[in-house]
Amino acid sequence: MSKEGRVVEFNDELGTRLRFDVRSLQLSGWDSSDGLTLAPKQDGLSVSDWRNGGAPALAGRPLPFDGGVNRSLAIAPDGKRLYLGSTYALAAYDEAGAVRWRRPSRSEVWAVNATIDGRTVVAAYGDGTIRWHRADDGRELLALQVLPNLKDWVLWTPEGFYEATPGAENVLKWVVNHGPDAAAGTLQVSAIPRLHRRDALPCVLSELETARALGVADIADARLEVHTATGAAKPPGAVLHVLAIGIDHFGDKAGALHLDYAVDDARDVANALLASQKTAPGKPSLYADVKVQYLTDATEEKPTREMILKAMDAIARDMRKSGSDEDVALVLFSSHGAMVGDEFYLIPFGVDIAAIDETAVSATDFARKVQALAEAGRVILLIDACHSGAVGLSKPDASVLRKLVTMDTVTVLTSSKKDESSLEDKRWRHGAFTRAFLDALRGGADTRGVGTIRMGDLAMAMEAEVPNLTEQKQHIAPHVNFLNDEVLVDNR
Repeated sequence: MSKEGRVVEFNDELGTRLRFDVRSLQLSGWDSSDGLTLAPKQDGLSVSDWRNGGAPALAGRPLPFDGGVNRSLAIAPDGKRLYLGSTYALAAYDEAGAVRWRRPSRSEVWAVNATIDGRTVVAAYGDGTIRWHRADDGRELLALQVLPNLKDWVLWTPEGFYEATPGAENVLKWVVNHGPDAAAGTLQVSAIPRLHRRDALPCVLSELETARALGVADIADARLEVHTATGAAKPPGAVLHVLAIGIDHFGDKAGALHLDYAVDDARDVANALLASQKTAPGKPSLYADVKVQYLTDATEEKPTREMILKAMDAIARDMRKSGSDEDVALVLFSSHGAMVGDEFYLIPFGVDIAAIDETAVSATDFARKVQALAEAGRVILLIDACHSGAVGLSKPDASVLRKLVTMDTVTVLTSSKKDESSLEDKRWRHGAFTRAFLDALRGGADTRGVGTIRMGDLAMAMEAEVPNLTEQKQHIAPHVNFLNDEVLVDNR
């Protein structure tokens, strides 16, 4: 399965290889060439007699076992838990061999796999179903049944919320017992329209419970219905405020300062966020609207010191007007940076190289503006301003900026660590930092496969990609708050 469990690959009894994607709700052929899926991890802990055995042991010590025959094993990526599938149950053990939970089964558990993030366990059962379980307590989240024609399928929650192809709509049935002297009655699940929830099922794996998944889907639907019924300019809900700043040419007094792809950085980030984040039918919804300010040396309004600070003030006013603390401000600054004495400066258009302290944006002034934003909502700062091309200037340490911004509603991702340069390359037509952000937005950070991106996952995806792009010459420096908040929509 894929690392977050949303894609599973499996064989039927004749060896036909199939793939099912929970996010897109599509059944297709197995594609081993794309490297999307991983086999179960079975090393890291010494487990014996687990394959077709009746006395499993961990490091030579017998594991508590209720009989039957073991069929399958998966070890969590961190090595702190293992999962055994057997004739009668799916069970989880900790690294000391203690039982954490046990879920009885009416059929054998022939295969099991654990997600990379440790949130979900997926098992294949002898009744032909594949079932997703919550890793902390074994509670079932979803079940998939593919019919023998290998075209039709049904996916459902334990509560009966489902999606199915037309040929499988009547597979699920409620069975009602009427006592020992009467035959049981049945009712097709499809006879209850409210149980058909295609929109909510992909959310179950991210929320880890049906009720929350239904709530997420209902909020998105309600926004769209209000929008349609009222004819309003935008649906109700939080707003994403984007300020994208990119500077290649710095003006007549900037000496040899220049960049090649900072303008591209700002333009492509602004366009990607504008295109992907709004409420739209058939996709996750986090924001009712996206407001973008795009400042580069190629635009009519140049990103001077005054204009940058003015733009941040305008966003703060808009966020305060909303009367809600749910708005998010995302600021990208792709430029140079410099240390002058003990102060860090972001280099704007129109800088005077001989008077940086008067014509550049000091970290102190910038942090004050960020704090005003943070008092009205959440803030994501993407600072790509530590570049070796800053001729004649000391390499800046952007941790100065991070230390100034300590509010819980602010996350700062800077492009490089102290004494590292931030690189750009014609192969990417971007800085490595922005390239990593765009790749994260196109699926690299959607670890749960649900179409939305959490702040922590965004930081982790960028943290992994930047060193790979730069052959370990550059590493981002994250200061991450609101770690588990969903902040962006996947742009695939």
